[in-house]
Amino acid sequence: MTKRLLPAAAAAALVLALATGCGGDGDGGGRPSVDELSQGIQDNLGDQLGDAMTDDVADCMAEAFHDSDLSDEALQAIADGDEDYDPSDEDKDALGSLTSESVATCAAELAGQ
Repeated sequence: MTKRLLPAAAAAALVLALATGCGGDGDGGGRPSVDELSQGIQDNLGDQLGDAMTDDVADCMAEAFHDSDLSDEALQAIADGDEDYDPSDEDKDALGSLTSESVATCAAELAGQ
């Protein structure tokens, strides 16, 4: 299980760093789909995580983010890999608690495979 928890934890940490960048105007075009989020996670974190960034890890994280209280703008920033996005305090709080929850959930799901 530890081998599967580490990629999910690393993905969550990198998504958190990506989504809490500075700058940006926060304009968005609606809530991105799970597929868009998954692709954004893979595109923007795949090189950093290498083999640890599997489709399953990205899909699991994307589903957790999509179903969360994160704003549409924060999710769009994740999907787009927008390093200049300036998240609201509410999004920072939601993402902080979400990454802990989603790591545990994704790790449990991946361990069962």
